[in-house]
Amino acid sequence: MYKSIAKGLLYISVLATISSPFITTPSYANDTGIATMLHSMRAERGKVCMVGHYHIGDSPRAYRSRSQAHKTAIHHWVTFTAAEYGTDWSNYSRAANRSADCQKASRSTWTCKIKARPCRRGRSVARR
Repeated sequence: MYKSIAKGLLYISVLATISSPFITTPSYANDTGIATMLHSMRAERGKVCMVGHYHIGDSPRAYRSRSQAHKTAIHHWVTFTAAEYGTDWSNYSRAANRSADCQKASRSTWTCKIKARPCRRGRSVARR
């Protein structure tokens, strides 16, 4: 009986080890192609940006520092943008019309909401 339990646990651990990278690691293409199908593009300052389409990121809870709330909001913007359009579009420092609205949630905590238009490297607006 113990041998069959041990054998079952061994199979489960091997299966978990083999499949865990596929379950826990998101797989993003550099550019999913969805951005150019759904949105107008415009070349701006050596990059290609979506016209009039903004993504929003926020800090889902209050943080003790404004800096941490802001970093969390950026992280959410980056992960959402990467999941939707690919990592080519998810660099927040490359985004256009960036804005942040950070407010005190209490005497000692902060929340932030950021908004920006996704941009990618390049000068050509044509589809890749």
